[in-house]
Amino acid sequence: MAKQFFRAFFAVLLVLVFSCQAATAKEDTAQITLSKTALPKSKLYTYTVKKGDILSVIVRNIPGITEKDIADNYLLIQELNPNIKDVNKLSVGQKLILPGKPHTEEDGQKIASAASPEAQTQAVSTVGTKTYVIKEGDNLFRIVVRELGITSNVKEKLELIKSINPHIKDVTKIYAGDTILLPTKDFSPIPTAKQQAAVTEEEKLIEESISHPETIIEAKDKIAMPPEARLAVIKHVVTQMNATVTASGNYYLPLPKGGQVTIDCSKMPVIEFENNTTIFLDLEDRAPDDLKNIISDNWKNFSLVKVTQKDDVIVVLRKIFDAAKNYSMTKQNKPLTIGAPLSAEFFVDWVIKETTTRQIPPLTQGLRILYENDLLFPRALKNFAQRNGLIITEISAQKGIVGKPEEIYSLPPVTKYPSTSAKEFSYALLSDLGLRPEKDVDIKIFDTEKDGINLSIKADVLVNTGDSKYIVFSRELSPQLINVLTQAGNKLIFLSDNDSPKYIMERMLQAMNIPAYFGHFSFSGLERKQASFTLSFSGTKIKTSKDIYVIDFNIAQEIRGLLQEMWSANIAEY
Repeated sequence: MAKQFFRAFFAVLLVLVFSCQAATAKEDTAQITLSKTALPKSKLYTYTVKKGDILSVIVRNIPGITEKDIADNYLLIQELNPNIKDVNKLSVGQKLILPGKPHTEEDGQKIASAASPEAQTQAVSTVGTKTYVIKEGDNLFRIVVRELGITSNVKEKLELIKSINPHIKDVTKIYAGDTILLPTKDFSPIPTAKQQAAVTEEEKLIEESISHPETIIEAKDKIAMPPEARLAVIKHVVTQMNATVTASGNYYLPLPKGGQVTIDCSKMPVIEFENNTTIFLDLEDRAPDDLKNIISDNWKNFSLVKVTQKDDVIVVLRKIFDAAKNYSMTKQNKPLTIGAPLSAEFFVDWVIKETTTRQIPPLTQGLRILYENDLLFPRALKNFAQRNGLIITEISAQKGIVGKPEEIYSLPPVTKYPSTSAKEFSYALLSDLGLRPEKDVDIKIFDTEKDGINLSIKADVLVNTGDSKYIVFSRELSPQLINVLTQAGNKLIFLSDNDSPKYIMERMLQAMNIPAYFGHFSFSGLERKQASFTLSFSGTKIKTSKDIYVIDFNIAQEIRGLLQEMWSANIAEY
């Protein structure tokens, strides 16, 4: 009878245990993107921050991540690492807990076994891979730099990618729509004797591809930009560099020994730069070579640039700025940082710069190439960049010039704390914090009826908060008066007009136990499911019913609106 009882009890206990586990599992699944405890430890791993790492690049390298998951994973990483105050300011050697788990060594061996005979003989120490879908305009060099964050030993990484993608026969040819494997972390294949031999012809091609990235752009289903859209992009970009484009009517070029060359500008637009360089753009590659020779032989500042139907807009622009004097157009493989004391960090694909100019900073334009589902920069960010000497042009691979409309923010005037005196500054600060301070208040020390004498002292600022009374003085008091005021339960704060506004603010907040943090603050667009950019500045963050960031510089209204709308960051200046 006892055995039957214990068996029945044990059965009921098992049912209860499994029911609880099922309920817990169900709850964990529902909360997986909201709570770090919802993710099982087997799905987390530790990443060590390397030199040059930024979170936006690290997020993109999480195994199995897709473009639409970046923003959610960005927020999840913040929750998984509560000990890191600002994940946008990482230090070398810092440990990050990341969601997902890299592929195992066994998975890596399976990949290696599917490779060519040479690749099969490689001993792979550690393998972690992720899939990547090749986009229009991609090349392996760009993929290595942009997707893996690699800027050194690029040729080695290209060989590494080929070794885990045996279907890539020629590294100078990849196709839009294909899927390839990319390493998610460093691993060291041991090369065969054959691979240790002298530089091969293929390595020479890689070297050439790095110097001229557009030569390895090849797509199965290339989405060509319509000719009118391509010309519109060219006009916009060169116009931003203070050039003029004539695409209608005729252009007459007199010959030194009589006669003239007449050019139909609708078929061969004329681009004239401020440095007296003139370029004839042969859009249909119809001009005879003799004309090109005649122009180059007779006019030092004139040139003819041939363009084919296969040339995409970047290739055409590179040809133009190669022909123009005193200009450069280079690939940008690292994030740009502009501005001070407010700075912005973001990626562009190409940078065009006037190389010899007295203008400081030199005229510079960044080109950002957008593909399907890529997000646009806020107009406020682009305006901020232009005020700091950088024109940002966003180009859709299919549509041409694109951009967000101007944002209109309805904001009250920015709060400014006067720094004329400690009294005025502290009064304005406390008023902005909603503490209802009083200014120039008489504090009674002795009362005639009680003490037989009447004595009052004027305080600069008085604040009553619950059971505490804070009195601010910007002058010295005698020890006797300090003792009387303190014994009456008052909390005294002494300041000086010679103190800096930062010190006054720090002294006030600490004395009144108001939560505040003095440091550097970063605001990432990925946090708000926007394009990848970061705004940063140093200041003081005060935690009340709202977040107030106090800064010592003037901030543009549109940037203040952007911070307020996306991050609920209220700005005050002094």
